[in-house]
Amino acid sequence: MKKIIILLFLLFVPTSSSANENTAGWNLLKNGGKIVWIRHAITTPSCCGDPDNLKINDRSTQRNLGNEGIKQSKKIGHMFKKNSIQIDQVLSSQFERCRDTAKYAFGDYKDFPALNSFFRQGIGADAKRQLAEIKSFVKNWNSTKNLVFVTHQVVISNSINETVASGEMVITDKNFKVLARIPTL
Repeated sequence: MKKIIILLFLLFVPTSSSANENTAGWNLLKNGGKIVWIRHAITTPSCCGDPDNLKINDRSTQRNLGNEGIKQSKKIGHMFKKNSIQIDQVLSSQFERCRDTAKYAFGDYKDFPALNSFFRQGIGADAKRQLAEIKSFVKNWNSTKNLVFVTHQVVISNSINETVASGEMVITDKNFKVLARIPTL
């Protein structure tokens, strides 16, 4: 009977593997020289893409962060501070949800149009050109600190072949090899 109880305990008690993965990810970032790909935080509404009248310079035509997304963004920043992660620079898509994620998480950031979504055509998007620009930037980037990209699912999946949740972080090296993932929900 004792063995059955122990077996049931082991089967139904959550393990710390995700905590260990998170620790491994933060340790990689402490060593520096990594790229952190962050999908923008949770938006309102959280589905269905942007409206048909999307304009890159008009917040009212875009999906934006709600209270939950703002909290998630602040949590990302807190996680970086708590783990004493050094950042070379934070680059963001020009979409307001990415800018807001970067602002609430890190404060300072710079727009990097290559990180803009190319899910919807007609907004100046050019996937091939943007992906080439990202690769060129990373190839020429050299720092002992970390580079942070705040962008969109479509850009991340086409750059590193990974699907990510809102606010999730994927850590890669300069060759875009995935080293770790850190969830924020």
